[in-house]
Amino acid sequence: MGRKAKYTFKQKLQAVLDYQSGKKSAVDIASELDMGKNGDNRIREWSNLYKANGQEALKPKERNSSYSKEFKEMVVQD
Repeated sequence: MGRKAKYTFKQKLQAVLDYQSGKKSAVDIASELDMGKNGDNRIREWSNLYKANGQEALKPKERNSSYSKEFKEMVVQD
């Protein structure tokens, strides 16, 4: 069974473009998407990801991340 994203790639991209162009505020976009009280912060996070990594950063992951046993042991030791 695959992952189900709360917001589609199109919704995220449109939200970021509206926010960055100044058409709408993060609060307005979060309200439209019914994101709850901290939704405006998520819009800003999407915007920063978009600035740093482009559209690819907004695409949903197809599966959870997996880590090697060695990496997990290293993290525990630190």
